[in-house]
Amino acid sequence: MSVGPVIARRAPVAGIADPLLDSVRLNPVRAIAVAIVIVSLLLLVLRPLGYIAYNSLHDDLSGSWTLANYGRILSSTTLLRPILNSLVLGLAIAATSVFFGVPMAWLVARTNMPAREWVKALTLTAFVTPTFIGALAWIMIAAPNSGWVNLIWRNLTGASWPVLDIYSMGGAIFVGAIYAVPFAFTIVAAALDEMAVELEDAATTLSSGTLRTMLRITLPLAAPAIYASFILSFIQGVTLFGVPAFLLTPVRISVVTTKLAEFYQAFPPEVFLAAAYCVPLLGLTAILFYVRKRLLGRKQFVVISGKARGSRRIDIGRWRWPALAISLFVPLVAVILPYATLIAISLSKAWGLGLRPDNLTLDWYAYALFRNSQTRTAIVNSLVYAGGSATLCILLGAITAYIVERRLFRGAAWLGGLASAPIVIPGIVLSVGFFAAYTQPPLRLYGTAAILIAAFTATFLPIAYAHAGTLLKGISRDLERAARAVGAGEARTFVSITFPLMRVGLLSGWLLVFIPVTRELSVAIFLVTPSTNVMATLIYNFQDGGNYEAVCALSVVLLIVTFMVVLGTRYVSTRLSSPRAQSLLQGSAT
Repeated sequence: MSVGPVIARRAPVAGIADPLLDSVRLNPVRAIAVAIVIVSLLLLVLRPLGYIAYNSLHDDLSGSWTLANYGRILSSTTLLRPILNSLVLGLAIAATSVFFGVPMAWLVARTNMPAREWVKALTLTAFVTPTFIGALAWIMIAAPNSGWVNLIWRNLTGASWPVLDIYSMGGAIFVGAIYAVPFAFTIVAAALDEMAVELEDAATTLSSGTLRTMLRITLPLAAPAIYASFILSFIQGVTLFGVPAFLLTPVRISVVTTKLAEFYQAFPPEVFLAAAYCVPLLGLTAILFYVRKRLLGRKQFVVISGKARGSRRIDIGRWRWPALAISLFVPLVAVILPYATLIAISLSKAWGLGLRPDNLTLDWYAYALFRNSQTRTAIVNSLVYAGGSATLCILLGAITAYIVERRLFRGAAWLGGLASAPIVIPGIVLSVGFFAAYTQPPLRLYGTAAILIAAFTATFLPIAYAHAGTLLKGISRDLERAARAVGAGEARTFVSITFPLMRVGLLSGWLLVFIPVTRELSVAIFLVTPSTNVMATLIYNFQDGGNYEAVCALSVVLLIVTFMVVLGTRYVSTRLSSPRAQSLLQGSAT
């Protein structure tokens, strides 16, 4: 029987103070840091949510207190049907995501299927791809009248009806699901990579087949990851805006997110009704996260063992190539076909004429990058807002995590709860809250970059906070204690010791925020103005105008910019993680 390492917890020795804990109670630097965090969280989280609750209880015309908004929602089929449609969309996307993502994760993590790294890379590329750009590409592929699949079908068969119709609930489920599969794939693959293989080996020794072992041993042990991926995919489905706006609005099928947009497009805008309409969506996501916590908190799926996880690959023999073909389905429909379509159309003078030498042009890229001032402004705005919000997220998340993990004052855990709260707030709901909170004095920010950066920061703060908390849990407090023992102040200890040790990890956390901000549509949709447009909202507006060649060119530019930032950040992270950089870092910390 192997025994794992024993970690001794040092007990405080009587009469000897811990220099980290025995700090001055009224340390001004600490007080300032705590005050900044509290004020920031109040403005970013509580104020928008408070305005949603306040507005939902008021009448749009008279402004008086009332429950009429909720009564109107419950009594109107027109308002209840979008809620039902959102539930159907979310459940179908979650089920499809798990159906494809879990087998793909098992094949990549556990078997000798060829090209596993390619499948993994392409699936993660689908994760980076904005869902509304995927929807746009599939309009070009499968629109009933002009999609190239249907054009080929009609030319080959002479049929008058389309073989595919992307403008339908089925089309929205399909597009939403293929971009939700990376959630299930990534979460389950990570669980399988960390899972010990002794029970699987024992089952194999007892003549259990590969399929039976997977169904009876492997997947039950991965159940927490499967539950988590289902819930996250469901939330992704019910909070989608771009996909239903592109694929369902043309056929007059509404979901909660597109109905909220209708409230703001009405004249006059039904702002208070929109706030009330946010509450069911907010309640649903909160309940799902609570259910996830209870499921994963009450059930423990562990292997009692001192051995590290195994790296043995299951030989699936003649099924290797069919398994690869199945695993490539999602990369094919989420990355390869959409990217090829976007590039082909962006290089066409008129996409209906097909790929012919006389129809090829770079004019749309010149239009997007040089001749159209709107696109240049949107590109700059996207980079500035994403960089600014990612930086603010990391700074606020790291300081909050430090306060909570190091317990700098009683009740610090409440700050952690507040920083994590936006994880249960759909982006479009938070956008409604920011619109209500910051379009009136004394903080009238509508029409400025500040409101967008603040909304993005609030939306993705939980990612930065959780990431920083994980990093701090892996950093020993001994160096901090040593620095405090020789007279270093709390601020200097954090800046000189703790922050440098977190630097590489925080850079990856910065990237985790930057990428979703550049593609975020639902948060920006109610907050942008012509001067603060970002690439996501500009693509959305261009699509309404029907200029698909320019839209595709701008979409390709957005993808290229995103991947350039990813590669640049990974390069810097690799350089900082090099042995030489680490030795210099340790030397400076010492």
